[in-house]
Amino acid sequence: MPFLNLPSSVRLHYEVLKPDGTSGDQLAADPTKPTLVALVPFLARTAMDVPQLRPGSSLRADYQIIAMSPRSHGRTTSEVRPQHDPFVSAADLAFAFKALQLPPCPVYAPGFIAGRTAVAFAILFPELVTALALIGVSGTEGMTTVEGFRTLDATLFNPEEPADLYEALGELAMSMYNDSLDVEAFDDVMSFLVRRHNPRHALRSYELCRIAYLNVNLTPEAVAGISQPVLALHGEKDQYTQDGDVEIWTDQLYRSEEVETHIIPDAPHVCWISHPDTTTALISSFLSRHTPSTPATYVAPDFAAALQRTATLFSNPEALLRDPRLPESFSSLTTEQVAGVAADIERLRGYEQAWRSRPLVEGAEGVEAWEEDAAISVPRPRWRWSRRDEAFATSPHNASPRYSVASEVVVEIASTQSAEQVDSSWVDSKPRSVVEVSASPTIPAKADASASSAVDGEDDVEGHVRLNREDSGFSEGVAPQKPEVSPQASPDVVKPTAGLAA
Repeated sequence: MPFLNLPSSVRLHYEVLKPDGTSGDQLAADPTKPTLVALVPFLARTAMDVPQLRPGSSLRADYQIIAMSPRSHGRTTSEVRPQHDPFVSAADLAFAFKALQLPPCPVYAPGFIAGRTAVAFAILFPELVTALALIGVSGTEGMTTVEGFRTLDATLFNPEEPADLYEALGELAMSMYNDSLDVEAFDDVMSFLVRRHNPRHALRSYELCRIAYLNVNLTPEAVAGISQPVLALHGEKDQYTQDGDVEIWTDQLYRSEEVETHIIPDAPHVCWISHPDTTTALISSFLSRHTPSTPATYVAPDFAAALQRTATLFSNPEALLRDPRLPESFSSLTTEQVAGVAADIERLRGYEQAWRSRPLVEGAEGVEAWEEDAAISVPRPRWRWSRRDEAFATSPHNASPRYSVASEVVVEIASTQSAEQVDSSWVDSKPRSVVEVSASPTIPAKADASASSAVDGEDDVEGHVRLNREDSGFSEGVAPQKPEVSPQASPDVVKPTAGLAA
């Protein structure tokens, strides 16, 4: 099986994507093909959801690709630990390199979460990385405060109503893809997000969100330690990148052998999906100039030197006393930060237990892509999430305006029970009905914008003041952007407002 049993009970999924279009868990015997490690982003069900990794891609033809899923990504499983940060995930990669005896090679990382892990990997283990190809890594600062981050409890980790979860995930999807998705594709993305990030999996969502939204200690001093060539691609309309972010970020790479940047016109954050030909060509061109002319040989990770870098970069001499055989030893977090995360983990573990005793959130039915062959043959539901298109009513993708999933919705279900029997031993048993779901707004979203907002200073059940979404720092970053349409403009031209505040 394509799994590596790494320290700290991390079961890391990997896949060898061979130039001939096949895949498996064994490295190819052809020594003429250089190795490329690709980190599978959290939005991908499998490596095949990344266009650059599919058969027929120039990268697939020219390289032996090792696709790895970091913690809380894809099929990788691990216990959520309070020390976790991008440097801990970087140590996981180093242990994977050791287990597979991989030579130093380029790393391709699309998206800000995978990208931050790749940057941390190059910082701690420079001997293993020959080049970095990054997409959407636009800075090192957090996008909200710890207090703002806590407001995700009420919308994502432990929502009061399923509609709160749908709203939060709908906003997330729109912030990633902008208006690049048609209705069917948006429905597929939403189904994936609801299945993987409903409250029964709050810890998984929490681990990803911490890296995405909070400060992750990729300080200018740490980034300046990268000497490898770096390719940094960004979408012009990436809502996670403000004007000037790319220049500030790349200026910190002043010790790098080469820094190449490109802004993909009209592209969202996930430009590797929306503009695959452009991004693949840029990555291939960059890597072709930084691929060794002779096959590289295995180099053992220097864990002692990485631990020394951890102690130096984060001004923590006690880090030298840690066990270099454990990934958590390379964490950048302080003792106080670890204690805070540990408290969060216990709280979210309680949320998961409570939600597992409740009916499954509607829309979270089904199985993962890799489970389909082994799953019991049961009709799969088809959920319709796409009442969000009024935010982009003039888009050529959408023939008629619809209401946003972020507005108040009523879910109407027409259900026909399946005659097939469901195995009672099925883990995390889910409803097995044939359903067709449509989301219909009870009122237009603009009619009463305050109806769904929390009252300032409202106390929650624990007696604490509950912050509004506007207080969280996410309201400008994840909410769908309303278009500004010029009276003289063509009805097909949409000018989005300013993007995310980093």
